[in-house]
Amino acid sequence: EVAMQVFDDWIDHDRLLNLRSWILGQSLIHGWRAHENAPGTFWHRNYVLPGSHKHHYDPGAWHPHLTLDQLLKTSTPLTDIANLIQNQFFGKSEITRVWVNVQSFGDESAFHRDFPVEFMGTARSVILYVVDQWKNDWGGDLVVLDEAGEIESAAMVKPGRVVSLNGCKRHAVRPISRYCNALRIALVFGAEVSR
Repeated sequence: EVAMQVFDDWIDHDRLLNLRSWILGQSLIHGWRAHENAPGTFWHRNYVLPGSHKHHYDPGAWHPHLTLDQLLKTSTPLTDIANLIQNQFFGKSEITRVWVNVQSFGDESAFHRDFPVEFMGTARSVILYVVDQWKNDWGGDLVVLDEAGEIESAAMVKPGRVVSLNGCKRHAVRPISRYCNALRIALVFGAEVSR
């Protein structure tokens, strides 16, 4: 299994900016944590979370109507991207989660798994960086650990970059520099069973 795949310039810059503007116009929840005992928080919103598989959310976080089909019935910049992601990365597999994390300097992530370990052989998370610019010195890179707790793979933030990884592997966003005046926006699509 390939631990991580990276695709650059996945969407054109105008489409990326349109999506970014739309996301920042949505109601985001502040105080979200990477896991229950994570030390830090950030901005977050779920767009697809029907609770159709076992997950780490408490029952109040998911809603049966938050399905991919329901999302695709609307016409938004997210709808177009969801269709493209579905076709390229998931095929006939059901996307059961779509969410966005927004972070700036001072917001902390923590190592976590997107899906329970029982889905280790089938889970997939696909991340699209919805940033209009990003400097390497700003940090915010994605780090994935192997089962021994060592760094297995990593990816820098870049506008329009897509990163595909096993959603059961522990991963985290590294801290963002105090010199960064931009928002790190990561739009994520996931499935427990992805073939």
